[in-house]
Amino acid sequence: MSKSIFFAATLAGFILQTCTVFAGGWTHPKGKGYFKLNEQVIKSNSYFQPSGDRIDITNQSRYTTSLYGEFGLVERFTLVGYMPFYQRISEDRHGSDTKTGTGDWELGARIGLLTNRATVVSLQVMAGLPLGDSYTDQEVGLFTGDGEFNQLFSLQVGHSLWPTPGYLKAEIGFNNRESDFSDEIRYAVEAGFMVGERVGVSGWIRGVKAIGTDGEWTRNDQQYVSFGPEVNFYLTPDAGITAGVTKYSGAHNVLDAPAWDIGLFMKL
Repeated sequence: MSKSIFFAATLAGFILQTCTVFAGGWTHPKGKGYFKLNEQVIKSNSYFQPSGDRIDITNQSRYTTSLYGEFGLVERFTLVGYMPFYQRISEDRHGSDTKTGTGDWELGARIGLLTNRATVVSLQVMAGLPLGDSYTDQEVGLFTGDGEFNQLFSLQVGHSLWPTPGYLKAEIGFNNRESDFSDEIRYAVEAGFMVGERVGVSGWIRGVKAIGTDGEWTRNDQQYVSFGPEVNFYLTPDAGITAGVTKYSGAHNVLDAPAWDIGLFMKL
């Protein structure tokens, strides 16, 4: 496999694990929140090229341990953070080379525009902090960050199906990226409901569309549609276990592999 393809595949593996958080339009009351400790696993031996065609690549594995949190600072203002504090990346090209370290963090806030109704609307602003090692920091190709400071602005809508124990969510957003990356439109829809008192089931479709490619794709321009289910099992009314999987299709510059997640969640 050429050096440029390996570079792009490694970058794609990093980007996949940063695009998994989707919360919806609800803010938390002051002092309340939601926290999730998650482990994500991606293993792949194929890759969607810039053209969208699949090719075989060297086996690559990525394990990401992260904390996702939402905390109501004041009414209608919720702090939001995705913090992949430990990653382990390995590939078989050079005898199972391995890289460990933190990933890039995403920190920001959600502001409630329309609250206390069945349908809620919020604006969310997130900043991507380049805390991980990027391709500009080392040459091996096993990097945990993308080396850019990006800003993501999104409009989120949530709708409660009460008295049916379920919800609907939708989101549209703009990701402002630096010069080596194309700006992006991000979108998502999600539906979930409770099965009895202890099991929650949800499913989603999420997508990323690169802006300004004009058919000329580079190794940094990414586009895809993803979908998958998640199951939450409540051990108590406010804590439990979560598991899910995400599959990618219609992709450019993306690993051809599912992302598997398992974690623990807690509500304040």
